[in-house]
Amino acid sequence: MHLPKFRSIQALAAQTIVISLLLCCGAAMAEPARVRIAGPLQAGPAATAAATGLVKAGAAVDIVQRKGFWAKVAGGAQTGWLKLSRLSLDSGGSGNEIAALASGRTGSNNVVSASGGRGLDAADFERATPDSAAVSALSRTAASEAAATQFARSGGLKTRKIDYIREPKTSTRRSPR
Repeated sequence: MHLPKFRSIQALAAQTIVISLLLCCGAAMAEPARVRIAGPLQAGPAATAAATGLVKAGAAVDIVQRKGFWAKVAGGAQTGWLKLSRLSLDSGGSGNEIAALASGRTGSNNVVSASGGRGLDAADFERATPDSAAVSALSRTAASEAAATQFARSGGLKTRKIDYIREPKTSTRRSPR
């Protein structure tokens, strides 16, 4: 094993401290959450992954890693993956979980990304079957009108009337090629 040479003990100590801090940051950056929907913990971020245990609704967990729509959580002696839709993010007691779930961020200046499905063809749609249980679970996550109004007010949002976009006029002239 080849070890790097250090010019001084101070440089070695500084590097050791930096490495130690980087290794410890993972636990310090865990995001608290509660399980909304009881069910299995998965061994990996996929519905087809083996179950590693069960979590109860209301259980407190820490999100230690995210991957797409999945979160690796740790709670008690259990660790595993859950879909983000099965979690309610703790928002520091402000009672405004809607903001955290709606944008995926709990602070300011955080990047938010959107994702969608691509690469589906007609055969995929023909083979598709509705998942009534998932639709019911999604329906239970809907915010009430009062909660949405409170969220909008807390963000300083104002009502604006926006006219529909008119269909563009088609011209008979073709552009030159």
